[in-house]
Formats: sequence, C-alpha cells, structure tokens
Amino acid sequence: MTTAVRDNLPVDVTSLVGRQGEVSQVKKMLSSSRLATLTGVGGVGKTRLALQVARQLRRAFPDGVWLAPLAEVGETDLLALTVMEAVGLRSPTQEPVAALTDYLRDKQLLLVLDNCEHLVEGCAELVARLLPACPRLRILATSREPMGIDGESVFMVPTLPVPDLTTTATPESMALFAERAAAAVPGFLVTENNRQAVASLCRHLDGLPLAIELAAVRMRVLSVEELLARQGDRYALLTRGNRSAQPRHRSLRAAVDWSFELCSDTERLLWARLSAFAGGCDLEAAQHVCAGEGLPAEEVLEAIAGLLDKSILLREETAGRVRYRMLETIRQYGRERLLESREEEVLHRRHRDYYLEQAEQLQVQWFGPGQTELLVRMRAEHANLRAALEFCLSEPAEMRTGLHMAGALWLYWMLSGLQKEGEYWLRRTLASQPEPSSERAIGLWVYAYLLIVGGEKDAALAMIGECEQIARRLDDAAMHAHAIYLSGFAHLLRVEGLDQSVPLLNEGIRLEQALGEPNPHVIVARVILSLASCMSGQVQAALTIAEECAAELKASGEQYCLSWCLTYLGLAEWRQHDGRQATQYLREAIRCKQPFNDLLGIGCAMEYLAWSTMDLGDPERAARLLGVSSVLWEPLGPLGPLLAGFELLQDWHGAVEEQIKVALGEVAYQQAFHSGAVLPVDKGISYALGEETSGHSESPPAECVAFTQREKQVIQMLAEGLSNRCIAERLVIARRTAECHVANILTKLGFTTRSQVASWAASRPSA
Repeated sequence: MTTAVRDNLPVDVTSLVGRQGEVSQVKKMLSSSRLATLTGVGGVGKTRLALQVARQLRRAFPDGVWLAPLAEVGETDLLALTVMEAVGLRSPTQEPVAALTDYLRDKQLLLVLDNCEHLVEGCAELVARLLPACPRLRILATSREPMGIDGESVFMVPTLPVPDLTTTATPESMALFAERAAAAVPGFLVTENNRQAVASLCRHLDGLPLAIELAAVRMRVLSVEELLARQGDRYALLTRGNRSAQPRHRSLRAAVDWSFELCSDTERLLWARLSAFAGGCDLEAAQHVCAGEGLPAEEVLEAIAGLLDKSILLREETAGRVRYRMLETIRQYGRERLLESREEEVLHRRHRDYYLEQAEQLQVQWFGPGQTELLVRMRAEHANLRAALEFCLSEPAEMRTGLHMAGALWLYWMLSGLQKEGEYWLRRTLASQPEPSSERAIGLWVYAYLLIVGGEKDAALAMIGECEQIARRLDDAAMHAHAIYLSGFAHLLRVEGLDQSVPLLNEGIRLEQALGEPNPHVIVARVILSLASCMSGQVQAALTIAEECAAELKASGEQYCLSWCLTYLGLAEWRQHDGRQATQYLREAIRCKQPFNDLLGIGCAMEYLAWSTMDLGDPERAARLLGVSSVLWEPLGPLGPLLAGFELLQDWHGAVEEQIKVALGEVAYQQAFHSGAVLPVDKGISYALGEETSGHSESPPAECVAFTQREKQVIQMLAEGLSNRCIAERLVIARRTAECHVANILTKLGFTTRSQVASWAASRPSA
C-alpha cells in the first residue's frame, strides 16, 4: 500500500549511550545554521549522532527527514541522483541538480548526507547550489573533514569521556562497554572487582565507540583482564610501528586489527572478500561471490555466523529476506586485506558476474508472477549494481560487458523510477564502446526508451536510427523489430507524429511475432499500441488490443503490464464517453499498481479517473481527484512525464480542467482541487478508489473549524511560507509559542504538514 512516508531513517538496533549533550548542541547548531557538518575520526560515532539528531527533529520538518548514505557512491556525478532517490524524487525529465532544486525549493526538509569525506568537493558543490535556492532546506552532514563552504557550522564529534582512574565515576565510555558487554554476556556488570580493568581498557581505547564495541563483544570468550592485556599488547605494537599516527587512529586500528586476528582463517577470508560488496548482500550472493580457494561454499554460512557473533557483520531483515552489511570502517579494513591477498580483481569480476546474472534474470523472469518480490530484491542491490558497473568502466577489457549490463537493466531503470540514472550509465558505457556491436545497439535502444519517457523525441529518434543501422549491419532481426516499434512509441510524443505511430507499432509487432519464440517485447509493443490507437482516434481498436492483452497477462500472472492495459482501457472508455466503465478499469489499474509503489502509473490512472468523473457529471469530485494526482506528480515533474511529454494528453488535461472550472467557478475549483492536494497519499488513493471512510467529508477539510485570532494570523503566515522563527519574530512571541500554535492548527485541520495548511489557506477567501 502506498503511504505518506516522512522519513527513511533506519531502525536503531542498539541504543545510543550518552551523547545527550552532543545531540543538544547539534540541534542548537541546526536552529541557527542551515548546514551543520559533524566531523571526527572513523569510529567516533558521527553517523549514530546524526541519526539521533534527525530522529528528534522529525516534528520540526513537515516535509520529511531524509537520509542519503554516500559511503558506497563512487562518483561525484552520482551524488545528485543518490539524493534524488533518498528524498523520493523520480523526475526523468530534468537534469538531476535542477530537478532536486525545483523539488526542494518550497520544502521544509532536513537532508542528512552521511559519509561525505571521499566526495567532499562534490558534496560542497551540490550543497552550495541547493541551499541558496531552497530557503527552508537544512542539511546535516557527516564527514571526516568539513566541506569548507560559506555558512557551514562544524561540530567535531568528541570521543566518549574516559574514566579517571582515581575516582569511582562511570563515564559514558564505561557505560557503553557495560551495555555492549551485557548484550554479549547476559548478566555482565561493572563491579568493584573489575571496575579498574574496565576503566583501563576504555582509556586504552581512547573512548572511541567503535573500538569499545569491538572489544566488548569479545567478552564471550575473554575476561575484562584478558581483554586489557591483549589490547595493551596490540596497542604497544601499533604505536612502535607507526608513531606518526594520531592516538585515536591507532586505537581504532588496534581494535580492528585485534578483532581480525581473533577470527578464524575462514572468517578472515570472508571478511576480506565481503568488502567487495557495496551496501551489503544476502547469503546467496555471499556464497556465489566469496566461496572459492580456502572457503568452500558450504562453510560460508558458518563463517557469516562467526562474523555476526563478533559484530563484524550486522544482520538486517526486510520483507522476509536477511541481508548482511559492514560498517564502512570495517569494510574499508576488509578492502585493505583483500588488496594484500591479491584477489581484488578476481573478487570484483566475480561480484560483477553475479549482478550481471541478476540483471539478465530480471528480464527473463519479469513477465510472470512474483514481480513485486523480484523488484524489491533488485532495489535492495542498488549499490551493488552501481559497484559492478563502476568496475566495468575501470577496466578497459570489461567495458563491453559494462555496456551489456547497463542495457540488461532496462526494466530496472524503468520500474524503479531511475530513468536518469539509467541514462547516466548508458551515456558512459556507450561512450566507452563507440564501435558497432550488438551491445551498442541494445544500449542505444534502452537509452532511447528512457528518453521517450522523459519526453525527448528528437534525441530518442536519433538513437533509434543508429540502433537500426547497427541491426541491419549485423543482420539482427530482433533488434530491428525492437527499433521499429520503439520509433512508433517516440512518435506519440508530438501531435504531428500520431499518423506515423500506429503503422510503425503494427510493423514492429509483426516483426516481433515473426521471430517465432516467446517474446516479452510483443506484449510491451501491444500495450503501447493500445495507447497510440486511443490517441489517434481508433478507439475501438484500442479497446480490442488492450482487452486481449489484459486477458493474456491475467492468465500468466503478470501484473505490471496488466496495470497499464487497464489504464489505457480506462482512457479508451473515457473517449467513448462511458465514464462508469472507465472508472471501473482505472480503479482496477490503481490497485494493480499499488504493490509496485508506481507513482507514475497511479498518477496517470488518477488523472484519467478525474476526466471520467467529470464525464459522469461530478465536477467537484473531478477537481478533487486532479488535486490528488498533483501530489503524485510532484516527485515526477510538472504533470508527470507521461503527460508532460505527450502533447495530446496535455491538451486533453487542459480541456477537462477548463470544463471543471466552467462548471464550478474558479474559486470553487481551487477549493476542491486543494482539498484533494492536501490529502496524504494513502488517503488520496483510497478516495480515488471510492473507499472513503464514513467520517470522510467531500467538502474541503476543516469547514467548520474555529480558530483563535492568533491562530488565524499564524495560518496567514504559513501561507506566506514563513518559518516558526520568522512567525515568532513577526508576532513578537517566543519561538516555542509559535511552534505550539502551528501544532494546534495542524491538529484542528487534521493535517500533517505546513504545506497542507498553506494550500488550504490559499484556496479560501480567509482563514
């Protein structure tokens, strides 16, 4: 079910010990500065502190608190794309930084950029572009070094206080050790007998949280005194070997080195090999990539269990699937060991081969049952797919395989709303392989498909033209067929191309069917043909094609293409002026799309549903549905790509909107539109499906709510986009008082965001 999510922060599996003072300081810093950067050595807890601050600030940011993890991002060009994904933006029509700027311009939002140090210049450039253009945006970053830009406030995260051996106080470093040791050995307590040893150990580790946690987990096999003795030996050796290193770097290195030495041979080997993964992996991937000399496949699970016991690996379970990941400091250590073993290239190639196989299997398995599970699994591997493609581009001998992989992921780019990222990888891989080849033809075809969805007809047709040339040169009948039907899709973008679209699609389908084998391209082309027929006035043909496709897809268990068949059936029935049948098809389409969280598809179906509702003589509900669809379009760009790119659909939208305004009047239209636009996404979808609860009112929200005079003033200021601080300054009241007024208004209206209040206020003569 699609819901209105306001953050993507991970669930904290362990408590944050101490840090109350640091949390308060960072929150205060963010209240006066729009960019706060937490710096400090590896293992000091920058990420944990940032996440704790973000969790406590959720209520202060009505448009959400969003985490963009950057540790696995290898290229500066992927920064904006990564942030887009983090905030839920899926615009295929704009350059990423421009899309981000437009999307965040009016948002009161906190963005957490985690692990910036390896891309610090790129992060600084991105932040320097976003902050001036987005006045209500605040950014909390973690990095081993500051960004060094104007307006940045820097907070050096300290290590935890260490004990004074002359007192009996229990500072935070000892409290952390005690809590983690008790998790490893239930019943463990700091007592008079072991206090001195625990205190000495925490001092040896310089109060560094990660080092303390790694030491505590060894309590399963060693006493505190034994821990202290072994850690002391390791620390002394390290100090003699590298006197220039900072003490805290030596402490962390000592703790990690020591943890590595206490692992079995198979655990050490697995630790090093798992560092080839980005963003973690599941058991199947670990066995496939890491098994080999010194580590039989049947021993991988036991080695994983050992690394889990030692807190080297972290276990995460989502949707019934278990994944394993490392903290970035631990992963980087593993990569050093992998380099030393001279296995790095072999492991990265094996890693690439595994994810190339996953991409190829997605194409084969997609057109059948189990699609949502397939997509969820692939989305979880996003960082690994990036790493595999980056490996291909770093090795001349692998670049052709990289182009093949980027093309094989065409369904993934489309279904995940990652059209711009798909373009990024195809642009790079195509540039690396300019000579005609089957891989280049496929890459051009996929790139053209992504451009069509973004509304770029001319660029798409140019690529299709080169694709056809290569197909003729290589005598590739399949690629020729693909290119013909895709050119028909491209011609749908402009009104003057409609006459060419249907013949090209029909010819492409004939060629696809002549290949004489099961071919998912036939289904894709026929679904597009149903839209083309509808748009070109051949409505009965559109109904026939879509009905036949829908029957076949239902029989096979396929849901995604089925949802588009139902959407176009609804559109065709609207053109036939059968609003009731159109409504039935479109509601069924929305239900099919919900498991995929297909906002693009739901937005299209919602738009057509509004048109059908107007046809049924209910302009107020139609206006409200247009308001709901506008919320779905927002992360996709103005009117959404499948309307913005298709001129005729834009014309139809404008005509229906004008009909509604004539029927209601401008003021009533705006009221109804905004009453839909302020609904949370899940409630808006329920409304479209006719599933309103008995308490739902079709009148604009809060019709009879009474406000105090002060609340009315605050509502007007919210409509102006003022922050709580500005409201407080204008009304000469405490900021906390302003926050209370805003909270009361949200409660009375039943809203969750300030922007909803602003939209509601704008739709009314007065609040």
